[in-house]
Amino acid sequence: MDLTSNAFPEKNRDLAVGSARLQEVQKAVHYYVDNHHCDVIGRVFHGMPGREARVSFSPTRRDARLDAEGPRDVLHFGSYNYSGLNGHPRVVAAAEAALRRYGTTVSGVRLLNGTCELHLELERALAEFLGFEDCVTYSSGYAANLSVLSALCGEGDVVLSDMLNHQSIIDGLKLSGADIRTYRHKSLRSIEATLKKLAREQRKFIITDGVFSMDGDVADLPGIAALAERYNAFVLVDDAHATAAMGPNGRGTPACFGLQSQVDVLTGSLSKGLPGIGGFAAGSKATIDLLRFGSNGYIFSASLPPPIAAGLLEGIRILQEQPELQERLHHNENYLRAGIRAMGLDCMNSESPIIPILMPAYEKTFELTRLLHLEGIYVNPVGYPAVSKNRTRLRINVSANLIQADLDRFLDALDRCSRRLNLLDAPPLQQTGT
Repeated sequence: MDLTSNAFPEKNRDLAVGSARLQEVQKAVHYYVDNHHCDVIGRVFHGMPGREARVSFSPTRRDARLDAEGPRDVLHFGSYNYSGLNGHPRVVAAAEAALRRYGTTVSGVRLLNGTCELHLELERALAEFLGFEDCVTYSSGYAANLSVLSALCGEGDVVLSDMLNHQSIIDGLKLSGADIRTYRHKSLRSIEATLKKLAREQRKFIITDGVFSMDGDVADLPGIAALAERYNAFVLVDDAHATAAMGPNGRGTPACFGLQSQVDVLTGSLSKGLPGIGGFAAGSKATIDLLRFGSNGYIFSASLPPPIAAGLLEGIRILQEQPELQERLHHNENYLRAGIRAMGLDCMNSESPIIPILMPAYEKTFELTRLLHLEGIYVNPVGYPAVSKNRTRLRINVSANLIQADLDRFLDALDRCSRRLNLLDAPPLQQTGT
């Protein structure tokens, strides 16, 4: 057979052909490009993304009309930096010292040559801070959920998962091979209806986000814990958006309710309220041993860079020493949420530093984002596939490092820009201050 012959049809090189999912993604890309929305997706930060930042529109297929804009100074209302610790002088100094001592990487996986004393110290500090016996770290929060769920859940197990759980939970459960039963958002009745049908000895798990990343509401952990006790189920909580953002000193949603002893595994991120990168899982010593020797993300992925581990350790110390960080964070979120609702905008059921603003039309989300950017306010637009097509929104992420003048400037700009897009019917906002 002559493989060099030109008689063969030309090879298809379009990976979207034959894939309904990729064709849907391709349609979304074309929509963003054709409607000039790409300029506010993946904007570029020039320097440290702290309370203030220097940001330019995205270079990805950007509208030629925006070429002259260049970087703009903005107030950052889109950062996961809930505690405001990114760039803290003590965090930076700790990372710099570790960089000089260890370099940028340990060049290995944890079960072989990838563990240094900083990793062990960080895991001990996290376990104590969160209120669990032991803890293990991963290269990202996404990797933590994939690793934990595919290790602890398997064929024959039944997993009850909230319909709005993070994509990393959904993907981890697919890998596990378990029988997945999705329950209505935060519905204890929906959970119990499924549990009642299962034998008590059946291995079963209830899995929920602690704080839901798109809506900003908090799981009913007391209700879930009570059902788990009654029906003999394990409880797993993903606290990515609650660690260093909720509970006493930022210890998370289980600590918020005093339920650490009733949560079997707590996963989370080290790149949101905590000033680093990575993920973690906390639980009993026996459970964490299972994960150290049985979860692929720990066995086959490189360990955290030592400078990151050192910065995280210092961040945990600061959180424990300075409860006023959490007090300021919650003042900021409450003030903003009240101001946004006073305009008549829909914050949904937000009760955390995540404040969504639901938009009446898809294109308004990107138009409002662009107008705010030009006013010196950075917010993130969230559309499909992160949320359903009829639930597009702006997502505000509140930080402890914002000052009162920042909050008032944000509300004033939001009011003004929303009126330009005919999103408000009420009279102009009157700032009262606090």
